Amino acid sequence: MILRAMLSQASSMAHIHGRKTRSGHGLLGDMDFTANTDRRKAHPDELDTLHREAIDWIVRLTSGESTVEDAERLKVWRARSMDHERAFRRASTAWRKTGGAATTAPHAPRMSRRLFLAGAGAGGALAAGWAGVSLGLLPGFGQIMADYSTGTGEQARIELPDGSTVDLDGASALDAKFTNASRGVRLITGAAAFELAPDARSFQAVIGSGEITARNAAFVVTMSAGSTLVECMRGTVDVTCNGSVRLTAGQRTSFDAAGLSAPEAADIATAAPWRQGLLIFENRPLAEVVADINRHRHGRIVLTSSTLGQRRVDGVFHLARPDEIVTNLANSLKLRLIELPGGLSLLA
Repeated sequence: MILRAMLSQASSMAHIHGRKTRSGHGLLGDMDFTANTDRRKAHPDELDTLHREAIDWIVRLTSGESTVEDAERLKVWRARSMDHERAFRRASTAWRKTGGAATTAPHAPRMSRRLFLAGAGAGGALAAGWAGVSLGLLPGFGQIMADYSTGTGEQARIELPDGSTVDLDGASALDAKFTNASRGVRLITGAAAFELAPDARSFQAVIGSGEITARNAAFVVTMSAGSTLVECMRGTVDVTCNGSVRLTAGQRTSFDAAGLSAPEAADIATAAPWRQGLLIFENRPLAEVVADINRHRHGRIVLTSSTLGQRRVDGVFHLARPDEIVTNLANSLKLRLIELPGGLSLLA
């Protein structure tokens, strides 16, 4: 009830900073309402009803009881009209303005009973061992609440208010905030390719524990299981994380909570290969490879031990043939593949 009251009070002050509706399908459905939505002007009473329903969705999503079915129902609700979408964005913005993201720590999303029973059918002991583990079957709360997001295996091009463009990879989420004095984004999860428009204002991208500052430049960011990779495609970018480095075109660096790596040469031709329908890995830890694959393939790959995650991987995978990816990965590393209901794949 406290959260509901805070949302109701704050939502009147909330606004969206000049966001453009993306085209293409995203995490919660098609957000381009040009073809199939009711364009009539909503009555104030209807808007008030939508506002209350949107708050109910936020309360449900932060309850720790949300399920896959809830995510699907929310997708349908938001797609009903632009007024529904605006109501949800206003409620989510208000929730963040009240500090809900910092002060309300929602429980990990729970699997629905139907999904849990499907897993239990594969063996009681195995299912019980996974009962408390997040398998990624639900989109993260940050993805649902983000200004822009994509679902597993989906990609989208976003036009920002300053004329810059962002290509979002699968299962990625981005917040944007533009003012007269600044322009900036926060990549919540996934990968993105930025093409910045010339502007007197610097462009700041916050990614985990790091920050990228640029003006007229192009760069690619990939968030993985243990670190974040930044590749400069054009111009110069400054990367800060417990120190700072400047990248020029054809250079890359990575960072984690411990800090930055030294700049090294990057192959611009293979940066963001997902835009060409490929995943390319060169001496990457298996844990990071699995995290990338899970963003592009429906289902979930799970490593049975952390030791496996340290193995190094070289390979090229075609996104157009997602069912081959797990089999080829297992065969190349001589791992045992165990397929379970619900699209779960164990690598042991």
